[in-house]
Amino acid sequence: MKLKKIRKIYILALFSLILSLHAKADDMDDVLALLDAYIETESDLMAQNALMSEDRIFIIGAPAMRMTDNKTNMMRQMHVNNRSEEMDPNSIYYASREDQIVRVYGDAAVASFRRSLNFLPSAEGMRNGMSNNTTRQLVTVVMAKVDGDWKIVHTHISPA
Repeated sequence: MKLKKIRKIYILALFSLILSLHAKADDMDDVLALLDAYIETESDLMAQNALMSEDRIFIIGAPAMRMTDNKTNMMRQMHVNNRSEEMDPNSIYYASREDQIVRVYGDAAVASFRRSLNFLPSAEGMRNGMSNNTTRQLVTVVMAKVDGDWKIVHTHISPA
């Protein structure tokens, strides 16, 4: 009788461990997908905004600027982006990342990576004095599960 109870407890514990490991693997996949979307939407700030929590904190620059209202922050970024598009609507702007480190801690995750923001002006833009430009940055992103979905809750960007 005792042996049957021990077996049941052992089987339940093993099953719980397997489910826990599977959940952690799923969370890592979801976090990596969120980071991929963050980089892929660099030139589409409306889409990128959907990846953020409403209370995301954003720190950038040297000297540093901190914004604690994601809506206002994204409006500021969109204003700068719109001005760039007006100056050269046929330019290409994209981001890439390397040397990524990601850690998942339950319902929170932290990622650190190097990001390059690449600007390639059109022929018309080059005739008007624009040039290729790459800005290299060190980025830390904190993510959390918000209502069951992973969201970016904090971003810190420094010059590299």
